[in-house]
Amino acid sequence: MMQRGYSRDHRPDCKQVIIALIVNQEGFPLSYETFDGNRADVTTVETVLRMVERKYGKARRVWVFDRGIVSEENLAARRGAQYLVGTPRAKLKQFEKHLLEDGSEQVRPDVEVKLVPTPQGEETYALCRSTARRAKEEAIHSRFSTRMEKALASLRKRVAEGKLKDRNKIERRAGQIQARHPQVVDLYAMKVVETSGILSLQWQAIPGRRAWQLAREGA
Repeated sequence: MMQRGYSRDHRPDCKQVIIALIVNQEGFPLSYETFDGNRADVTTVETVLRMVERKYGKARRVWVFDRGIVSEENLAARRGAQYLVGTPRAKLKQFEKHLLEDGSEQVRPDVEVKLVPTPQGEETYALCRSTARRAKEEAIHSRFSTRMEKALASLRKRVAEGKLKDRNKIERRAGQIQARHPQVVDLYAMKVVETSGILSLQWQAIPGRRAWQLAREGA
């Protein structure tokens, strides 16, 4: 069973085995299951759930999944059961209106929550926002925005001064700047423009993108 697979410790050179540990509310171990070390976590869920139900019966449990272990197949297998799932940050765009509106409930001094049922009524999304996380993300994004704008301004100056005259090289340099700032790359639009045989780099912040980024920070 000792196989090389995805390593959270970033040690692909080490063989590993996967252990699924079942604990009670107090954290005491109840049971466990072992899997090959190169097996993806997301494929182990159904086996573990069946094992729990076989040993302890089909009680009215609430299954809790993090983003790395959940899939549509796993959720479909739990039809009729209750579950709480971590969802990708990309899904927040569907709830932009709710994030911008008031009406959240303060559940802890630094955490507010708003429940949003889906139109079909099958699921309810819990939109959570942490003030500490929001402050941290705002600081990170502000720092990267400053760095990216400084790099773009420098590149635009070099092109304007005629130090870079090859379109492919200009586009490659712009692409490198984008790659170095993935956290804020979606906030800016840029293009290389030719006027009367002279190249220039044009870039600008995309209207509305920064407002949406602020709305989803800490959420």
